[in-house]
Amino acid sequence: MSAPNTNVEKQEKKHKPMLSGGVLFAIIGAVIVLALIVYMSLGGKVPVAGDVEPVVNETQSE
Repeated sequence: MSAPNTNVEKQEKKHKPMLSGGVLFAIIGAVIVLALIVYMSLGGKVPVAGDVEPVVNETQSE
């Protein structure tokens, strides 16, 4: 059973701003995620084994 008096063209025109906003939101979100990935992968020095000093906890007694 279908709804009476459906006008697909009118409904499409009413929903167009909402659908456009959703697509725009998805594109902006994807750009932000990609920018974060690039920023994290290019940012800064990563310590290598020789650069890190071992942590000595002097409060432990044996």
